[in-house]
Amino acid sequence: MGILHRLVVASLPLVPRAVVARVARRYIAGERIEEAVAKVRELRGEGCGATVDVLGEFITGVGQARETCGEYLRAVSALRDAGLPVNVSVKLTAFGLLLDEGECARLAERVVLAARDAGGFVRIDMEDSPCTDRTLAIHEALRARGLPVGTVLQARLRRTPRDAERLAAEGASIRLCKGIYLEPEGIAHVSFEGIRAAFLEVLGILLRGRGRVAIATHDAHLVERAESMLRDLAVPRERYEFQMLLGVLPGLRRSLVAKGHPLRVYVPYGTEWYAYSTRRLRENPEVAGNIVKAMLRGG
Repeated sequence: MGILHRLVVASLPLVPRAVVARVARRYIAGERIEEAVAKVRELRGEGCGATVDVLGEFITGVGQARETCGEYLRAVSALRDAGLPVNVSVKLTAFGLLLDEGECARLAERVVLAARDAGGFVRIDMEDSPCTDRTLAIHEALRARGLPVGTVLQARLRRTPRDAERLAAEGASIRLCKGIYLEPEGIAHVSFEGIRAAFLEVLGILLRGRGRVAIATHDAHLVERAESMLRDLAVPRERYEFQMLLGVLPGLRRSLVAKGHPLRVYVPYGTEWYAYSTRRLRENPEVAGNIVKAMLRGG
């Protein structure tokens, strides 16, 4: 199926939107916050935590950024009112990072303050390399005020071990992922094994630090190596969790939960589901396989 997956990915612009929507139902809670709340409740029943994300990034106007902020405030309120833990993930380009950095910081602060008042937490997601320093600066300004925030490091970037050393020593909460953005070889690892090796190097740095570590991967090899590191370093449960995407490798998710590992699922929702879905199709062979099945069934 590898060749067929690649053919599907190459022809994504030609795939009917209805087919993408059919497949996307596994990976997206829905278009409304009520659907995300229902999915979070379902995941809690399976022993999983959740982080909610409002879909949409790289906006073209500050008005869109304010609308996104308003939707996040509704999400925080809906989770709180449902008696569920408030945990949300934000992308700063959706708040206007590339348009008006000052306004972006103010909008992010509004969401973080609302989450704090609800006893919750905000993960500031990481995007492509032009956003890295600005994202870290906003995260660190909020964290310096004692607000409940964490951020993300991408293993593929060559700078990441240095960032990890500093943030781990400060006790920051960090999600570690491979990174989905294609970057030049001069600033990033580009080979599959090179990225894997970088992930394990950075994970070791973070686990030896003082902060909470979110291990975000669906790579079974990296999961196995992470489990070994957790045992060897005797990392307590309160200092780490695994993180996975909604709908991706649910068998691996259930296996980790059965072993007693803390696990959190990324729960996206919103009207901007198409761009998110096609990006996941490009990066994940399993998802591409589901598109193949949907088309063979007549979409």
